[in-house]
Amino acid sequence: MPAWRRDIMKKKLDEEKKQKRKEEERLKMEKENEEKIELERLRTLGYDETKLAPWQRQVILKKGDIAKQ
Repeated sequence: MPAWRRDIMKKKLDEEKKQKRKEEERLKMEKENEEKIELERLRTLGYDETKLAPWQRQVILKKGDIAKQ
């Protein structure tokens, strides 16, 4: 394989890795933002999120959504 072709392939792979990394970063930021919003909603409802189990959080948040409607 010629050197110029190898360079093109390497550049293409590097770009794909960079794009994949950016996508993963974006998803991570969205997830963190969503968690912050959930914690804020729990605090506004008057609950201490550190003392709740994950299933309790979900139940409380769902009840809050139903109450809003």
